[in-house]
Amino acid sequence: MLEVGQKKKPYTPKYKKEWQTMNEFSAWISSSKKGETYFHCKLCNGDFLGGLSAVRKHSKSEKHKKNVKVISHTTRIDTMCNTAKFQSLENKRKEAEIRLAMFITEHNISLRTSDHLVQLVKTLAPESEVLKNVSCNRTKATSIVKNVVGKYAFEILVSKMKAQYFSIIIDESTDKSSVKHLAIIVRMVDHNQFIVKDEFACLQEISNATANGVFEAIMDFFQKNNIPYQKNLIGFASDGAASMFGINHSVKTLLENEVKGIFVMKCICHSLALCASYACEKIPNFVEDLVRELYVYIKYSFKLQTEFSEFQTFVESKPLKLLHPSQTRWLSLHASVKRTIEQYQALKLYFQEPSPGNYDQKKIRMSEIDPAVLN
Repeated sequence: MLEVGQKKKPYTPKYKKEWQTMNEFSAWISSSKKGETYFHCKLCNGDFLGGLSAVRKHSKSEKHKKNVKVISHTTRIDTMCNTAKFQSLENKRKEAEIRLAMFITEHNISLRTSDHLVQLVKTLAPESEVLKNVSCNRTKATSIVKNVVGKYAFEILVSKMKAQYFSIIIDESTDKSSVKHLAIIVRMVDHNQFIVKDEFACLQEISNATANGVFEAIMDFFQKNNIPYQKNLIGFASDGAASMFGINHSVKTLLENEVKGIFVMKCICHSLALCASYACEKIPNFVEDLVRELYVYIKYSFKLQTEFSEFQTFVESKPLKLLHPSQTRWLSLHASVKRTIEQYQALKLYFQEPSPGNYDQKKIRMSEIDPAVLN
């Protein structure tokens, strides 16, 4: 019983699936995501509140009638694609677009070039029925790489990780925008080719590059893709940073606690780099200083470079430029010293020249030098 002054709550009927079987509504009505008291019109692409009376009222609206008329004159895609010839052309067109996108990606070409590459290919074979319908500009090429080729390759990789043993190789880096990323590479046996292959798994942003942050990112990758890492993960490798390979608390120790019997190994390249770095400390400093000063002296003057190239021609040396030993990549010191030794005769004659002149004058002066100097 309602009390005095109390209003009756409005009642709205709920949507019923039986309405979809009624001939007058079956072509366009469906349930709504907004709630049980709404119905969805496929033709108007909208959700409406109300029961069966509201459905009938909507079917008689001007907007709905107009959409019904438009749909009645439209050919269905499944009917249009029914012929074998059309299906064959469609498949070939899709294959051509995927191949173009894969070619651009494989050769590390900018996706912007696809705007011009497709037009070029069309002009090479204007009679091709397949190429006439190909449209693979940068937006579509990017979408194919990300959502078709990339996802398909990733799904295959995940399925392999679920079915066989694998190892992971990780590295953490910060890009120019100060965003930290964690790269995960998977190493496993390819049973089809009987070789061991490294495949790129993911590159994900991480806000915390500590041991716990990196470990949680790895676990999140395994759990998100339902990979049985405790059963199939048998190896782990990374650089020798404290957060990766520390004795007390690191990604290595956390993985050893999580995966029993896992094999861990530091990156060989980083280990050899440390050995070579300590070995380079035994080289006298004046060697590196000389190589660096030679590079700086000639590099920033086109006039000096031209004069030096004339001496290279005279001593029949290859016209190679001098290399600069990097401040941070000390391994470049070997290449720089090697290049300096290769150009030593030209450099020695160049710096013995008191006052550089034209090529003929230099050649006369060089001919007067004792041949032993060239040795």
